[in-house]
Amino acid sequence: MSHTAPYENDALRYAAVEVRFSPLDELEAATIADFRERVREDFAVSEAEQQVAVNLGPTGPSTQQTFRQRFYTRDRITSAVLGRDLLILETSDYPGWTEFRDRFARLARALEGVKRPDGLLRVGIRYIDEIRVPGVESIADWEPWISPNLIAPLTLDSTEPSGATLALQYGTAPGLVTVFRAAPFATGRTVQEEGPLRLPFPTPESPYFLLDTDSSWADPSRQIPEFAPDEIIVILDELHAPCARLFEASITDRLRDEILRQPRDEVWAGHGS
Repeated sequence: MSHTAPYENDALRYAAVEVRFSPLDELEAATIADFRERVREDFAVSEAEQQVAVNLGPTGPSTQQTFRQRFYTRDRITSAVLGRDLLILETSDYPGWTEFRDRFARLARALEGVKRPDGLLRVGIRYIDEIRVPGVESIADWEPWISPNLIAPLTLDSTEPSGATLALQYGTAPGLVTVFRAAPFATGRTVQEEGPLRLPFPTPESPYFLLDTDSSWADPSRQIPEFAPDEIIVILDELHAPCARLFEASITDRLRDEILRQPRDEVWAGHGS
């Protein structure tokens, strides 16, 4: 996660930028059509989405339907989502921070040109890394690859834990808050292949070390500032900085040199991928 190109064998499986704003009156067909024309160069395919949320109240459960529009690249590796109160950019093939941020800036400016929201409520970034290394089978095997600061709590007892999640929070809301989670998994995946995004390559059936970073901002004075794309980009850069630091602090030079900077096919040759 940097301002340059990502590692060749990047561990990042999912990246997203989300902005929440004061709800638009309606997400009308004309609004969607205008927005689509403005983003068509980046997102050629569009489809409607419907989400159903179940709310538990004093009179029993109730359902609420939410309609959103999703815009895909043709390879379905990157998409944008527009709803009455949110704008999201997400990808399963991270191009590096500068390119990813600038693509979101184009989306925000397109929305501003179509129907500018009344105010900005929240800005967020999410990164999910699944670090996999051939030959790793136990928590002890992660020691050459993951920072000892993360491995130490997992080796507190002579018996390996059957499950573990380390969670750290930096900052307090409202303001800039970063929540960082790290966890070893014996198998499986956190980012599922059945999701809306297509994964650019198969995920090996192997143990992995999860790094999940969620950095968000809300106005510290609890005001509702204007929806201004240039100011949003400044906030995004501030949010990205701790994400990049935490990722780099979580891994070792050996992981960088022998895994992340090497071609994926060479790393997994003979191990299945």
